[in-house]
Amino acid sequence: MRGADWRSAVWNIVGAGALTLVAAGFLDIPAVLAAFTPRPEPTGAAFVVAGQLRWGAGVAAAFLVLRAAGLFKFKAVRDLLSLLGRGNAVTWALVIFGVALALRLGYAFFAEPPPISDERHYDELARNLAAGKGYTSGGFPVAYWPVGYSAFVAAFYLVFGHYYLPVIIFQIVLGAATAALLLLLAREFLPAAAAHAAGLIVAFWPNHIAYASRLFPAALLTFAVVAVALVVVKVNGYRGAILAGVLTGVAALAAPVALILPGAALASDLFRRVGFKKALTRAAVVAAVAVLAVAPWAVRNWRVYDAFVPISTNGGVNLWIGNNPKATGAYNYPTSRTNPLFMTEGELERDRLGRELAWYFIRNERAQFLTLTVPKFVYTYGSDVSAFQLEGIARGVEPAVSARRFAARLAQSCYALIWVGFVLGLVKLKGRVFAASPDGGAPLAALLVWPVALTLVYMVFFGAGRFHLPMVPFMAVLAGAAAVNLKENP
Repeated sequence: MRGADWRSAVWNIVGAGALTLVAAGFLDIPAVLAAFTPRPEPTGAAFVVAGQLRWGAGVAAAFLVLRAAGLFKFKAVRDLLSLLGRGNAVTWALVIFGVALALRLGYAFFAEPPPISDERHYDELARNLAAGKGYTSGGFPVAYWPVGYSAFVAAFYLVFGHYYLPVIIFQIVLGAATAALLLLLAREFLPAAAAHAAGLIVAFWPNHIAYASRLFPAALLTFAVVAVALVVVKVNGYRGAILAGVLTGVAALAAPVALILPGAALASDLFRRVGFKKALTRAAVVAAVAVLAVAPWAVRNWRVYDAFVPISTNGGVNLWIGNNPKATGAYNYPTSRTNPLFMTEGELERDRLGRELAWYFIRNERAQFLTLTVPKFVYTYGSDVSAFQLEGIARGVEPAVSARRFAARLAQSCYALIWVGFVLGLVKLKGRVFAASPDGGAPLAALLVWPVALTLVYMVFFGAGRFHLPMVPFMAVLAGAAAVNLKENP
């Protein structure tokens, strides 16, 4: 065996050993998370994340053992993977779209129908919009929930009546289109085989499949982020910037985290070396068009509240949830006198108070603020079963129990393999992070800046399992490179 093969086998075994220790429970994950928060006991979310991390670590360890044993060197496996390098981009995009569409339609047939949990808020607001009552709840104008997703759902209610199926079908199409668009984006950075593998990974991604059947903005936001990245990377000049700005504005109305995308566009252009002046101008166009898209809603909020509220009044609340003396890094909003925001009437006043208290905490407790980024990261990326937990809630099942069911464990297993592939791909292609490939592929930093930018937002606010949905497709690109055993210089 060649030296390189021996080194690869050793590293696989070392990695498998480390993951086995996590899977066996030698690392007390709830205790580690509790050490980064002022709470004496970890929240219940910590135990769900810990269980999923242990399960995923076991699956990843088994995979690395098989990889060390030469699983991917068998002729049958090599022949199967070689199929990914055949055919053109259009054919593969259609195939991946069809596979993703079929899987999401099949799941929707068996999925628990909405509304569940937060879906009830989106449903109520959409029904009021469709009925001509405006963006109201309980007869009063509101802006706590971003309007974009409810308006999206309301458009279907207006045409088809109060039926969930048309919304779900459209989200299924968006989910399938996300996988196809990712293939096209990946081909700007890597050879065809890796790009095709990336598209297939998203097509088969269980949590993404499940969210297409839920009344949550996850499918819409994931599609928008991938589409914005593709337009910025592939469409040169200001036409691409304008289109990216429209997509960013629409996405921001549904999820304000999308407001970070103009900054990601600037960084992506800089890494692709389009020139500082051009990159800055294009990013400014993206931001300006996004502002124009958001402006009508900001005007509505000014009329309602007599104050500047660009999108929603939950920004200050969410900032406080992640930055207060009892913050855990996860969603933690006590409904008692221990929560000064809960005791404050009026969503605008609550938003202002939350922002003031949070910034006071960040300025005066900088060490704790930085320390909290660890549990925030774990809660954001630790598990990939949130859609399946929602399914459990409809049947009266506790989230921790739902996370141990077959569908959730299958989802976490796939997620663990995506993470392993991402790390392996990043290690294999480390020389490509800031350098273009010999065949003209853009530096990988121009791709990775999109999930990094979104992650940084959640490190300031708080973490939750569904937040990583828009970031996983970008991870899948490097996982695709690892799947086809792409070398540093293809």
